[in-house]
Amino acid sequence: MDAHRAGAIACTILSWIARLCAIALCILAIMLCFPSLVARLHLTGFILDISNALPSLIAGYGLIPSPFGGVFRFDFALSAALLFLIDYALQRAIFKLR
Repeated sequence: MDAHRAGAIACTILSWIARLCAIALCILAIMLCFPSLVARLHLTGFILDISNALPSLIAGYGLIPSPFGGVFRFDFALSAALLFLIDYALQRAIFKLR
């Protein structure tokens, strides 16, 4: 296996991981707008773990109250956007490696 093919495979795996994490953060940011949904699914501890995993620079940034009684987490949306950007950059690298 040559180095270009191995690099393309590694970038593909990292791209998929970044994309799936970004999609999960988007779903969580939307779910947090509905507090009853989060309470029913017992996601409070999981949300706190993700908040603690975010860099302190953006953790808790932009908590926007929703009309449904929840909160929109702008820090989750920013993290998702960054992960989508990483995914795009990795896809471009894969294209150049092949």
